[in-house]
Amino acid sequence: MFNMTKSLIIHGGAGAWRISALVERAIEAIRKCTEQAWRVLSEHNNSLDAVIEAVVCMENSGYFNAGYGSTLNLLGERELDAGLMTSTGLLGAVAAVKSTRNPILLARIIAEKTPHILVAGENADKLALLYNLPPLPPPPQHVVERYRDVLKKLVREEITDSYYKSLSSLIRGGVFFKLINDILNVYDTVGAVAVDDNSVLATATSTGGVLLKLPGRVGDTPIPGAGFYADKNIACSATGIGEYIIRTMPCLRLSLEYEKQNDAEKALNSVVDYVNRTAGSNTMGFISVDKTGKILYAYNTEAMLISYVYRGEVKVFLKPEPRVNVITLS
Repeated sequence: MFNMTKSLIIHGGAGAWRISALVERAIEAIRKCTEQAWRVLSEHNNSLDAVIEAVVCMENSGYFNAGYGSTLNLLGERELDAGLMTSTGLLGAVAAVKSTRNPILLARIIAEKTPHILVAGENADKLALLYNLPPLPPPPQHVVERYRDVLKKLVREEITDSYYKSLSSLIRGGVFFKLINDILNVYDTVGAVAVDDNSVLATATSTGGVLLKLPGRVGDTPIPGAGFYADKNIACSATGIGEYIIRTMPCLRLSLEYEKQNDAEKALNSVVDYVNRTAGSNTMGFISVDKTGKILYAYNTEAMLISYVYRGEVKVFLKPEPRVNVITLS
């Protein structure tokens, strides 16, 4: 029997995260969401309930690129993705939903109520209505202002690159993502991972995707092994440039390395080395817990917002150092 310790870590995305009033509110929000999720984990000893609590809280806050605060695509619409998984085999995801406030709750319905793994588009939204999930309200003003500012800069040719020639290649190559982060300080995917005293590992991830993405574009968030993954060894949630995350599958790779090396730190370092060699720097970050309750995180971006509980106290870090770390709670 493993020496189990309840463990929880959540993230608000990897990226630039330049200090502003919105950033301060995001920090306050992630602290609140960590407290709520930890309370659920402590009182109910259910890792899935805890990660769902954390992600729903962040989706509802309006200060993260998920749920209510999701960014707008090229046509000014919102298309949301989410996925969840547990070490007991529960697995569900949704993609490109437009009218559901909490896509992570819809992903849970897919996992628990249907024989499917991934449901996308308007029919996923119809399923949400059948289960009385809350609708997605109009976007917050700060989300609309970011969208308008970028469009103005593009129209005025204040951004001089090959955007007009090939939006698809810009998104795939990461240049567009970097430009948007530099201009607007846009933040990425949210996620949470946890393990309970029943040895159940769980993960949940949710996003609004890349700002000004092509309509219909789906990133890594609803894809098992890429944006999220959980099995008997680890639970993982990733964040960053979806196309690179899909190519490198950091969450699945972390589990495979853990299985091979039976060492959290060695496994984490192996995945980070592979990601940096394959995708390059400033591309992604991820959080994880292992079967013994150790917390793992890594990122190669300018910053990452993470929060976890250490000896009963919530710890929030905007630029966690070192960038690659394994934390033993006991």
